[in-house]
Amino acid sequence: MTDPPTPDQAPPDPGSDVALYVHWPYCSRICPYCDFNVVRDRGREAEQTGLVAAILADLEAQRALTGPRRLASLFFGGGTPSLMSPQAVARIVEAAERLYPPAGAIEITLEANPTDAEAARFAALAQAGINRLSMGVQALDDAALRFLGRDHSAAEARRA
Repeated sequence: MTDPPTPDQAPPDPGSDVALYVHWPYCSRICPYCDFNVVRDRGREAEQTGLVAAILADLEAQRALTGPRRLASLFFGGGTPSLMSPQAVARIVEAAERLYPPAGAIEITLEANPTDAEAARFAALAQAGINRLSMGVQALDDAALRFLGRDHSAAEARRA
């Protein structure tokens, strides 16, 4: 009689795919209605580098706990993950896909604010693996945007 396979030897169960959420807590401005764990981006590269290292370590730890699974989707939320460097995004995408190999093409989403809409930056994020943007447009009415404390206008949101 043979021993049953260990979790690392067992093939992934199709019903056990994982969807990963990566929280980026930095914002250029804290909206008064926001209830997420966020801080104002102070541009401290060492602090953000440390957070990326912690995210990568957590992905490794979670993989050790879950065993083999397939990656169904990856979502970068926050905060304002469009403030992340494309290199940091690429490192996290690569680690997630290495630890949880996707069965096929998956959606990799990153939240962005209209004020971050720079074609070169978005192109670099696409190179890093992002294939869907979730644009933070809470309203297309300037008075509502001011009430919400947003730092863009309706016209800027439309252009983004």
